[in-house]
Amino acid sequence: MKSIKALVTKYNHFIKDKAREIREGGNALIFLVFLFLSTCFWILNALQKDDYTTEVSYPVRFINDDDQELVNGSLKRDLEIRIRGGGFKILPYHLRQQFSAQSIEISNLRRVTVDGVQGAYLNTDDYFKFIEGRLAVGIELLNISPDTLFVPLIDKKSKKVPVIISADLTLNQQCQLSGDMSVSPDSVLISGPADKVDTLKSIQTVNLVYEEVADTLVRNVQLEEIEGVAVDQKRVVVTIPVEPFTEARTKVAIDALNLPDSLVLKSFPSDVQVMYHIGLSRPLYEQGDFKATIDFSTIEIDNLPRRLKVRLDEYPDDIHNMTYQPIFVEYLLEKKD
Repeated sequence: MKSIKALVTKYNHFIKDKAREIREGGNALIFLVFLFLSTCFWILNALQKDDYTTEVSYPVRFINDDDQELVNGSLKRDLEIRIRGGGFKILPYHLRQQFSAQSIEISNLRRVTVDGVQGAYLNTDDYFKFIEGRLAVGIELLNISPDTLFVPLIDKKSKKVPVIISADLTLNQQCQLSGDMSVSPDSVLISGPADKVDTLKSIQTVNLVYEEVADTLVRNVQLEEIEGVAVDQKRVVVTIPVEPFTEARTKVAIDALNLPDSLVLKSFPSDVQVMYHIGLSRPLYEQGDFKATIDFSTIEIDNLPRRLKVRLDEYPDDIHNMTYQPIFVEYLLEKKD
């Protein structure tokens, strides 16, 4: 490498001297022709020499098939190899990458502890003959640097976590969710450093944004990426059930709870009107599917309010935007005969 740099320096001085002479003569065209030809001849002459020494990168990639440990850091490293040979043979190693990454199985390396850190130990001299065999004929391998590589290892942990759907939806004015959003599979296996995996309770999908949704959506969705953590699958199927709805109404009789046996309640009105939205694919519900009550356990019989509050204690789970009227009713309490 030093010999090449010396040649380049010597050539630069030569060109500067000639350029000064040509500029003083005032003929720029002759200078350019002279520069081009001299450059070509110099390169050809320099490359014909057989004793150039230089350094190039030799990539290695560690492979880890152990389920109990991970490489703490990058799996890719570069060795610096010093080679010697003719100019024409060495030149390609500087113009483009000549080596594909050398795969090294970590399980085949010796284990050591350095400053309290456990890892694997690679003696690069063990690969001297192999690397030398990958060089072109006429290229000599002189040295490999560094002479050792330390690969720190950490404990690996795996566990299953649930998949959480992240979605921002707006529905068409006459549509509603007809059920819960679902994801398949509903859980995935994550693996990584134990201290990081222990902190993860779930994994989210990438955020889904849909506007004016009017029908059920089924999408193949990517999971969020978590640095340093591997997931056994990258995508899941998300189903968002949507359908048009209709508004339904039904009358529900008001029942009295915890009323003394000696009394009878008469409310005005005696029932409430329940309004709700339900998907067009669902059957309409009837009075028996709802329960409207007035609970006297919270009312002092000796200090009765002017009106009583009605509660809707029971109703189907798959209805939406439910309301009822009236919320307060007039009443009479009569003694039983």
